[in-house]
Amino acid sequence: MGYGLFKKNTGIGKLKEKIVGNRNKRLLRWPFLYLLGREAVRRGLIKFPYRANAMLVEYGMEHLRKAYQRKTALVWSSAFSPTELFYALGVNHFSPEVTAAVTASFGFQEKLLKEAETNWWGRDSCSFHRCAMGGILLDYFPRPRAFCASTHLCDGGVLLFNNLAARYRLPMLLLDIPLRQDQYSLDYVVRQLKEIISALEACSGKKMQEERLEEAVACADAARRELEVVNRWRSHPLSLFGARQALAYLYLYHNGVGSPVTPKIYNTLAHELHMKINEAATTGAKPPRYRLLWLHLPPLFRGNNILAYLEEQGAKVVFEEFSHVYWGPMEPHKPLEAIARRMLAHFGYGPIERRLHVIKTMAENFAVDGVIHFSHWGCRQNSGSLKIIRDYLRREGIPLLLLDGDCADSRNNAPGQLRTRIDGFLEMLAK
Repeated sequence: MGYGLFKKNTGIGKLKEKIVGNRNKRLLRWPFLYLLGREAVRRGLIKFPYRANAMLVEYGMEHLRKAYQRKTALVWSSAFSPTELFYALGVNHFSPEVTAAVTASFGFQEKLLKEAETNWWGRDSCSFHRCAMGGILLDYFPRPRAFCASTHLCDGGVLLFNNLAARYRLPMLLLDIPLRQDQYSLDYVVRQLKEIISALEACSGKKMQEERLEEAVACADAARRELEVVNRWRSHPLSLFGARQALAYLYLYHNGVGSPVTPKIYNTLAHELHMKINEAATTGAKPPRYRLLWLHLPPLFRGNNILAYLEEQGAKVVFEEFSHVYWGPMEPHKPLEAIARRMLAHFGYGPIERRLHVIKTMAENFAVDGVIHFSHWGCRQNSGSLKIIRDYLRREGIPLLLLDGDCADSRNNAPGQLRTRIDGFLEMLAK
């Protein structure tokens, strides 16, 4: 959905003002709101460049509708949680970090950030987590029955969930991911998954069925295969689908693994990318002057234009590391082992050599001219390896631009400075 839909002089813009203005936040729990949005999508009242986008929006609205209806148990889940468990058990899940990104992209984040800061959440902490804290304190985000977090990548998410679990006296389900990828680690994660299932059964009143768990793992594997096809088409020189379009699909990447809808959306997108590449070839379209790879996330708040500015200068971010398929084939008949292997497989967790290898592979597969790393304010574990990444890419002969800023809080950004550094980087690539 384009930002233009949220201008103040539109009906949706007025709705946004009512919600953010703290006058009608109960609208978020109003089922008709999501049904209205779904019908607007299906009747073509909201235009999308890809049919897959419309399917994604429908999925997102249904996902949020279930989260707010409170008819079944709701679990807050951190990024990279084992979402297959939630789909298999029929438990609704809500990712406050992903929702914070959506909130920022629609310009809703300021009120939530300020609420968190007035409750002693400092501005040097991650803005995604401050949005999440503000969202639950102001009752914008649905209250869960339990919190489920994995130790992947982000210490702040675990601390946020611990804080909220203590505040609301709710269960905290922690999946501790070892740094090593061996049989001991696999067995350790499987044992924890069994414990989490028992805890989810207790808080939801439902019983896990083995066939449902196998179905969820089969869907996760199908999503992996379809996303790999999407990424292969994205690597084509005439692909028009870059990071600006791909960011919306991170909602699926973090929330949709295990859903039967996810592989269908990726399959539709893959076919559409193929068709558009063929169309571009017949019209004589030319590839961008510079092809770039993006590490971490770009600024997501409404009004930022870094990716658009790059394209105006003849450069295009053709791929981003958070769209990389990091897990291998999954065996549905061994569901817990399959989920555990996916949990252990993330390239950004463990020895830095894993991430370096993936960065080089992505750079080669997408034939990039340079790499941009965005250091998100508050994401210290991501920025701590920058010198190693810089030295490695220098040895490999791959230019790197380091940018500093914030993904969700516009107050922590300097647009003019970012553009100046981008201009200098592109001038270097031109030599």
